[in-house]
Amino acid sequence: MGFMDKARKLAEQAQKEAKDGTLKERAKAMADQAQAKIDEVQTQFNDRQKGADAPGPVPETPPAEAPAPDPAATAAAAETVAQAADAPSAAPAAEPSPPPAGGTADADRSHEAAPKVTGGDPLAG
Repeated sequence: MGFMDKARKLAEQAQKEAKDGTLKERAKAMADQAQAKIDEVQTQFNDRQKGADAPGPVPETPPAEAPAPDPAATAAAAETVAQAADAPSAAPAAEPSPPPAGGTADADRSHEAAPKVTGGDPLAG
């Protein structure tokens, strides 16, 4: 029996079942079974979620206490901050250098307009 013969036989069987209504019954039974499985899994998931939200037993370990700060270290840090605030700035503000004289390639071009921004495609015209 060749492939085409098997396909023809299955097609005829499907048409017969469709006429008898057994195909619809089988499909409905499979759909009901699938829905029941979905409901079961959903219920299990919901139960697990409720279990995760429920407060569990609180561990009875006391919280660790932070060590007291060292007064000498605190005083030294405060003195360092105060000295830094009183000290003048290490570097004075730099004055801008004058633009180079003549028409050299390094001339200031800040007066020129910036190139037009396009859509981002370098090959687009």
